[in-house]
Amino acid sequence: MNTIVKMILPAAVFVLASAGAISTKSEKESDAKKALTTEYIQIAGSPSNCDDVQVNCTPVNNGNLCMDENDENQVFRKNAAGQCNIQLYKAEP
Repeated sequence: MNTIVKMILPAAVFVLASAGAISTKSEKESDAKKALTTEYIQIAGSPSNCDDVQVNCTPVNNGNLCMDENDENQVFRKNAAGQCNIQLYKAEP
């Protein structure tokens, strides 16, 4: 009986820990995908003149440019000099 407990208990602990880790990871990933960030649109086509918008975009190139909620203006991120000229892309759903 004692040897069975010594064999089954570690396996059960491992299974429970693995299940907890997987469920926690998927929740964090789905929250990150839904998070809106403050990014910028260029006013009058000037990277020095920007207006902020809330969007769900990423700097990772996936081929789909990030646009504002009306799909009228391309959305950018500001660089270190404060110009909105870092190209962004739509975050994957």
